[in-house]
Amino acid sequence: MSPKAGRNHRRSGQVPGAHEEGHAERREGVAPEGARAGPHRAVGGDRVTEARLTLEEVAKAMNHLGTVEAARANRFRVVPAPGRGREAIVRAKERLRCDHMVQMAAVDNGKSFELHYHLTGPHRTVVSIIVEVPRDNPRIPSVHDLLPPTGIYERQIHDLFGIEFEGHPGLKRIILTEDWPEGEYPLRKDWKMGPNRFYGGISKEGT
Repeated sequence: MSPKAGRNHRRSGQVPGAHEEGHAERREGVAPEGARAGPHRAVGGDRVTEARLTLEEVAKAMNHLGTVEAARANRFRVVPAPGRGREAIVRAKERLRCDHMVQMAAVDNGKSFELHYHLTGPHRTVVSIIVEVPRDNPRIPSVHDLLPPTGIYERQIHDLFGIEFEGHPGLKRIILTEDWPEGEYPLRKDWKMGPNRFYGGISKEGT
């Protein structure tokens, strides 16, 4: 029996082809063919996102604050001059719309510590700000007030590396136990577990 006249046999989520009655799958978040985006925006389905940042835009925003280089297509690396790390983050937030902290990490390179702030925004470009912290005086201003999620990362780094984040409202233990020995930071390259040293938790006597 032939189908009733006028009945629509397309499956949900399909649209007719451009030049014939064939089916074309609708993909969520993909702009229709022929859509045009403005110089600062890219259209994607029902969402509108800003165009990716360029090396020139990032360099201009930092304005000789430090070195700027392209790490890959959608990622830039910024290394600010000593003592200007917080200023670099302020500029990234205010001038480049980097209002989201993707991740914050610490590295012990043997000579000093590095703090890696990976930021992004509606442009979906990652701006990585690498700040050096001296090993003999590991102190740096906190940026928890600029990007609130950073406060958790700062507590973790303080716990494991011993870096002091000045202005943080509560650098309390978050990973190590409360009875972990003071002054011992397990992710430092020069840290070694001492013999017959109790490192918190349940002691052998308590098992």
